[in-house]
Amino acid sequence: MKFSDFIDLHRGFDLPKKRRIPGNVPIVASTGINGMHNVSKVNAPGVITGRSGSIGEVIYIDKDFWPLNTTLYVSDFKGNNPKYVAYWLKQFNLGKFASGSAVPTLNRNILSNLEILVPSRKEQDKIVKFIDPIEKKIDLNNQINDNLVEL
Repeated sequence: MKFSDFIDLHRGFDLPKKRRIPGNVPIVASTGINGMHNVSKVNAPGVITGRSGSIGEVIYIDKDFWPLNTTLYVSDFKGNNPKYVAYWLKQFNLGKFASGSAVPTLNRNILSNLEILVPSRKEQDKIVKFIDPIEKKIDLNNQINDNLVEL
């Protein structure tokens, strides 16, 4: 299938720091959560990756969010499991499609016609059911390690 048949990616939205109003909505940059705001632009679940600067990091978020203009976010999962999409993109190495030397940029149009292999939704669900508990355990272990370092 073509990448464009798998998901749709769209550019995030501008939100200068002076226009941010404190709230509980994560602002997602190409490197991760960059602050909080009082209004969301995209409904959860979300899968976001860097478009400019930091390319290839993939973020899964399970609450409504504001993707910044340095990101690309999945605007249409086209029936695919959102968590599987995140896992798949992490393994896909989006960085190899970046262009520009000073500030690498990922052009979503370059991805559109790429031929890719994606399992059925049923298989995606099985994969997520298997991987998700492992990811949660890794996250918990990382938190424990961070706490031990602080101590």
